[in-house]
Amino acid sequence: MRFVIRGTSFSMTPADVLDATRGAEPQPVDGRHRYFVRLHERRYPIKQILRLVTGLPAAGFGAQDAHRVLSRLGFRIDQRPAGAEWPQTAHPVLERRDLPAPARAVGEAAGDYRSDGLRLLVVFETDEDGWVVASCPTLPGCHSQGRTREEALDNVLEAIRGYLASMREHDARLPGSTEYQVVEVRA
Repeated sequence: MRFVIRGTSFSMTPADVLDATRGAEPQPVDGRHRYFVRLHERRYPIKQILRLVTGLPAAGFGAQDAHRVLSRLGFRIDQRPAGAEWPQTAHPVLERRDLPAPARAVGEAAGDYRSDGLRLLVVFETDEDGWVVASCPTLPGCHSQGRTREEALDNVLEAIRGYLASMREHDARLPGSTEYQVVEVRA
């Protein structure tokens, strides 16, 4: 696949990622690294992987670039909870708390985005470079970012409007379910 990272074009495959990381020691887990890919039975920070494959310095691209590239190549990206080490047990304790109502389309029919009452879930997280990433899970691939939560929200709303305009143009319907559940994990 071909990717553009900070203005430079790269061609890479999953095999290139595996070759570049083979024999390389993963960077130690610390507060800077939140996203990892499991390769060769080890956890590698996503920016380290992209640095090894492209030769770019770590300061030459962001975690969002690494996340985008590795996701498109089919790698599963795990997130370490902020301020926590990886859990030692394979079975964390889940407990139900007061859950917010699921996000849903409000209109004549489920999936009808043509009404003015569309409600969508937006999830915020801060990447390892300090940027706030906003995602709309109902619309696959609909993400944006900003230096602040407000900027990220403005940007993701613009991305959502563009996504919906494209769906309208192609007479497409929203994906079926937008349910979610919040769980607490004790590590």
